[in-house]
Amino acid sequence: MSTQRQRLAVGYVRVASVGGVGNGRQIERHKHTIIAHCRDSRLNLAHMIIDIGGRPGRGRALDLLVGEHASVLVVASLAQLTRQPSELAAMLGHYFCAPSGGADLIAVAEGIDTRTQAGRILIDVLCCVAQFESEGAYHA
Repeated sequence: MSTQRQRLAVGYVRVASVGGVGNGRQIERHKHTIIAHCRDSRLNLAHMIIDIGGRPGRGRALDLLVGEHASVLVVASLAQLTRQPSELAAMLGHYFCAPSGGADLIAVAEGIDTRTQAGRILIDVLCCVAQFESEGAYHA
């Protein structure tokens, strides 16, 4: 993997709806969080993808990682990606967890950065919890 590709990031922002009160400010706040984090981490923010409502842009953001146009996905929060634990686990396993995933994930609010050992451990724990929930082993 080239050093240049290692430093290219995709920012992804998602808000619930276009007509919501303050959504414009929310988008700008999330964008600013991602831009500032990339600057502080010395990542080159190559793409910024914004979804309003659904998540069609999320697929484009992940495709940029698979197509090797970037190596890091930066989100303001994991909730930007999904609120479904099983979907998050599948996404983490496919794109960000070894051996299949070769990209890195940074979730600023949660302090997750899979470029670090602590970030990789946290992602592994999240994958285990999501798998546990999806198997229906937990009954509250």
